[in-house]
Amino acid sequence: VVKTPNNNESTAIDRYQSSYIDLLENDGLVMPNLELLDVSAKSKKLLTELCDDDSILFICRVSQFHCQDCSSYVLEKAIKMFEGNSTNMKLVFFCDYEYRSLKIFLDKHPNLIGFEVYQVPIVNLPIEARTYPYFFTLSNNMVVHDIFLPDIDDPIRTDIYWNSISQKWR
Repeated sequence: VVKTPNNNESTAIDRYQSSYIDLLENDGLVMPNLELLDVSAKSKKLLTELCDDDSILFICRVSQFHCQDCSSYVLEKAIKMFEGNSTNMKLVFFCDYEYRSLKIFLDKHPNLIGFEVYQVPIVNLPIEARTYPYFFTLSNNMVVHDIFLPDIDDPIRTDIYWNSISQKWR
């Protein structure tokens, strides 16, 4: 006898399957040395300048093309996850906003002050096509790991993700 999953089970299965596919498509890719615009200093940097021998970058990617509620959720979740962070990860925000939208975005999120926020129009990863905010880690050899699309409707899955990677990068 085969049990047919109910609607909630089906949705959860779809989410996990989607996460697995995202990992397969993105994990292990080498990130090009992107040019970043430091939003607070208004100066340009190369991505390799953020990487040092000991730290792992935890990247939070948001864009003006993403749902604003989803972007806000992801930003708040990332900041909350890093409260009392005891890992060697460093939280970095990659944004893609045109100038006026960026100002509005930053005004709506004053808690980003003190964090590294960079204007990054293009991130050459397959997950960009999904048009949702996402997280990933970047090691000092510029290899992408731990791709994840947080879901505003499933915060427990995001907590599971955070617990897993914070243990991994301790």
